[in-house]
Amino acid sequence: MSRIGKLPIPLHGAKVTLSGNTVTAVGARGEDTFVLPEGISIEVTGEMVNVNRRDDSPDQRRLHGVTRAQLNNRILGVTRGHTLELVVQGKGYQAELVGKSIEMQIGFSHRVVASIPEGLKVELKLGQNTFSLVISGNDKQLVGNFASTLYKIRPVEPYNLIGFRYSDQQIKRKAAKSATS
Repeated sequence: MSRIGKLPIPLHGAKVTLSGNTVTAVGARGEDTFVLPEGISIEVTGEMVNVNRRDDSPDQRRLHGVTRAQLNNRILGVTRGHTLELVVQGKGYQAELVGKSIEMQIGFSHRVVASIPEGLKVELKLGQNTFSLVISGNDKQLVGNFASTLYKIRPVEPYNLIGFRYSDQQIKRKAAKSATS
């Protein structure tokens, strides 16, 4: 049995209903739906949800763990939400929220404008030559994709730590190159 798939999912106060093969999770932050793959079923017992599979075929074993993880992420999304923080450092780096977009001056000759996807909330924390973007939303995949899109604009470089980095990211700092004579 899948080690991840056999773990029960705590509901954290969410309500889970099953109609056909569609699972609906309703919580304090809204509601989300998920379509179960063929051969995968769930059973709700009290404050826990168990994910079961039809047989031990390789495809079913693969889907078992993935379905459990996705269902867990949906339940956490409607109860607590998902959050990622990006820290941006660099001389003269600035940002401002304008409507549903972020305008940033991050070392290019032009301002970079990134539009915020529907369903996400971005909070801006300003500092001197640095700012942080706190991205939050109910959908973990959407939060991660938007953070990844921003990160790819200017990834952190290991010499001066200039650019975007995740708040929990460990950067192995490199020494500056020295001239030999």
